Amino acid sequence: MVSIYFETIFSLKVVTTMESNGKEQQELLQSRINKTENPSGKRRSTLIFACSGLSNTGKLTMQAASALAFRRPDMYRAAAAHKGVDAAEDAVSEGFRILALDGCTDRCATKKLGEAGLQAEVHLMVTELGIEKTRPSDVKPEYIEKIIRAIKEA
Repeated sequence: MVSIYFETIFSLKVVTTMESNGKEQQELLQSRINKTENPSGKRRSTLIFACSGLSNTGKLTMQAASALAFRRPDMYRAAAAHKGVDAAEDAVSEGFRILALDGCTDRCATKKLGEAGLQAEVHLMVTELGIEKTRPSDVKPEYIEKIIRAIKEA
């Protein structure tokens, strides 16, 4: 079996072992999350891991994440929690920090990361920004912009 771990942000070291140790790999990937800057001293890019639920706050998470990733593809990437954590694992291996964007107290994005042994470096919850969880059609452009501002400040 082969397990991979990261020596630095840009180099990989492959070690052959008798058995694959998934926990060791997850711990090493997790240690990458904790670094907030890349070697040049600039802020690392961010993966916005969005809940993308069915309520208005869930829909707003993915709309805000997608809009920001479209506006600033050099700094942000969006991933929907319901599609799994592959995008988060890939982003961590590329040196991204993970921001869990939950719509409400159900914390779907945070839970999905936790199930895979990952933790977000930053957590935001839409309802804590003063946006009430209501019917699915209650999605307003000003709500999206409010969430985007919060992500940029995080």
